[in-house]
Amino acid sequence: MEAVDFQGQDVRFNLQQDIKPDSDKVSLREKISNYVQLTKPGIMVLLVLEAITAMIVAAKRETSLVAIVYLAIAGILASGGSAAINQYLERDKDILMTRTDWRPVATHQIAPKSALIFGIVSVAISLFIAQVAFNYVAMLMILLGALSYVFLYTLFLKPRTEWNIVIGGIAGVFPALTGWAAVTGSIGIPAIFIGSLVFLWTPPHFWGLSMKFKEDYIKTGYPMLPVVKTEKQVINWIVLSSIPLFVLSLLPALIPALGSYGLIYYVIAAAVAIPFIAVDIKMIRKPTRDNGFKAFLVSLPYMFILFGAMIAAAII
Repeated sequence: MEAVDFQGQDVRFNLQQDIKPDSDKVSLREKISNYVQLTKPGIMVLLVLEAITAMIVAAKRETSLVAIVYLAIAGILASGGSAAINQYLERDKDILMTRTDWRPVATHQIAPKSALIFGIVSVAISLFIAQVAFNYVAMLMILLGALSYVFLYTLFLKPRTEWNIVIGGIAGVFPALTGWAAVTGSIGIPAIFIGSLVFLWTPPHFWGLSMKFKEDYIKTGYPMLPVVKTEKQVINWIVLSSIPLFVLSLLPALIPALGSYGLIYYVIAAAVAIPFIAVDIKMIRKPTRDNGFKAFLVSLPYMFILFGAMIAAAII
């Protein structure tokens, strides 16, 4: 996912120096690779899949392949553009962290101004596509998603509160609302359900990661939960936040208004929760940083599998 990269570099750059690569020595392939990394492709894929899942759940077998393609393009541009703006805003912090010091804006592989322009133009094009291909409601959901990530999370919450991930996770709800609105022209309860799964998944996912890179956040001054709480307290919050996720994933079986997903979905949703619960138990017994990071690792495929199960249940 976006949040972790095991290709960290040992090189450190002077923030006061305007470091720019020699354009003659940067190949087209390298430039493309830099811009792909600028979009945070891991999280982008998840958000686009979330939107497509909501669209398919709304339309079921009537889903148009052309509509899926348009939604995917709009989602890639919106998510990628927002990520580019995020990297532009956090470039001076990113270079201080071993987890992010390789990012193309932090290392000036992409000039900050170029990243900002790329981000704004990408989001603008995504809004145009959403309005032309779908409707104004879908366009508005994309806009709100981008604004909540850039302004609410990146600029306001992240530097100010340890609950930044919890509140800022609202940005993860909007792709589902977009996908549903693209089909229906409105916001449905099942779309809110799908988006809420991502909202509840975000804290245990990211808190496990931030435990691993606690020193990074200390250097940047970001008040992430592991910075201001003990390891045991963070573990408790990871466990407490994961329980509602598991419950919500199965709740449509009792509340039909949340959507109809079929037996295949409930079987897979229950099965994919088992390793997560096993890690929760292990963390409670031994609340260490390494076990907290295991919560992050086990959460990586969770939403992908859950969305895959929803899609399968909708079209089979």
